[in-house]
Amino acid sequence: MDVSSSIALIAAVIFVLANAFFVASEFAIVAVRRSRLEQLASEGNTTAKIALYMVEHLDAYIAACQLGITMASLALGWIGEPAFAHLIEPPLEELVGRFAPQLAHGISIGVAFTIITAMHIVVGELAPKGLAIQKTEGTVLWVARPLTIFYRVFRWPITALNAIGNGILLLFGLQPATETESVHSVEELRFLVRGMREAGVVEPSEARIATRAFEFADVTAGSVMTPRTELEAVPVDTPLEQLVAKAATAQHSRLLVYDGDLDNILGDVHVHDILRAVYARRPVKLRDLIRPALLVPESKPADDLLEEMRKARRPIAVVVDEYGGTAGIVTIEDLVEVLVGPIEEELPPGVREAMQPEEPQVLDGLMRLRELEEMLGVEIEEEDHVETLGGLIMARLGRIPQEGDEVEIGGHKLRVEKMDGMRVDSVRLLN
Repeated sequence: MDVSSSIALIAAVIFVLANAFFVASEFAIVAVRRSRLEQLASEGNTTAKIALYMVEHLDAYIAACQLGITMASLALGWIGEPAFAHLIEPPLEELVGRFAPQLAHGISIGVAFTIITAMHIVVGELAPKGLAIQKTEGTVLWVARPLTIFYRVFRWPITALNAIGNGILLLFGLQPATETESVHSVEELRFLVRGMREAGVVEPSEARIATRAFEFADVTAGSVMTPRTELEAVPVDTPLEQLVAKAATAQHSRLLVYDGDLDNILGDVHVHDILRAVYARRPVKLRDLIRPALLVPESKPADDLLEEMRKARRPIAVVVDEYGGTAGIVTIEDLVEVLVGPIEEELPPGVREAMQPEEPQVLDGLMRLRELEEMLGVEIEEEDHVETLGGLIMARLGRIPQEGDEVEIGGHKLRVEKMDGMRVDSVRLLN
């Protein structure tokens, strides 16, 4: 082997490694977590700052990687194939050259092409891609400085090629993509969370919270409120003695206070304030203990409502219907339960047990439809203006239900177990 052939073979190996470098760089800067780079950069990691800059200018550095891959691939084909063919051809000529000299040359070219292609795919593409995917953070920090140098050297060609590519897209009526457009849609995020849950990367409870968070903005105050018929409220002129008795039997730590009727709710009073007034043994009127009500419409989105309640420092909001009447109330707990599931308020010993149904197949008529869907594992066909199990049964029957009425929902048969006036109080799940 002469010196020129040796140099060509060494150059071919270098070009394969260069191709591997740019492939690893491309996958790493696309897959790396930006939040992790921001954390490292805030801790003073200079290389992380460089990598963060690359991620912030993704289009330019992806173009740099593509240019590097193209240059390395073309150079490998130009130099590597003849070098390997020149290395293989002499022994082949000794075997078949006397009978078919052209055959030895053709075979050497084919073998050289196969070797170069295999090296290019395995060493130059697959191996660096796998490394970048499995060791994303380490890879991006390792390639950050050399890739930045390459980008600066070839900055103008990269800019020109990007401009030409964008111009071609515009000719076909397509808008060039930007870094801000590379975010995931809500449906893509749901798919990612589901994949992470199935792969065991996140716990089912964590995946459930994340999925509910995506739907949080679609939830309205009216869909999570405690309805008017279930409110615990007292008139504003209630004597303190009666107020204490009411607080002792209340299922919640706050009582609503109204003037005249429930359509004029003034606010709420905390049980602690009532007990404090009793303990102080001083004359006090209920009106002096009231915390003013926060009024919101039924259509208010849950995320906006949560932010408004946080700013107003109010744990309860009174939901007003389109006619100006009180439809119900929403608490911070109601909104949090949309994300994490039921949160039970602390109650005296024995009270919580008494409130639970004796049998697990007996459901509350006020159960939200999304909770019913999760419990049954089915998707329920929606009815207009229906938010609860009792409302769904009423809509399916087309009349006020009676005890013993049966309906089928999502392939499950349910029977009205108990009525509370015109409202479905409890429902038995039959199958």
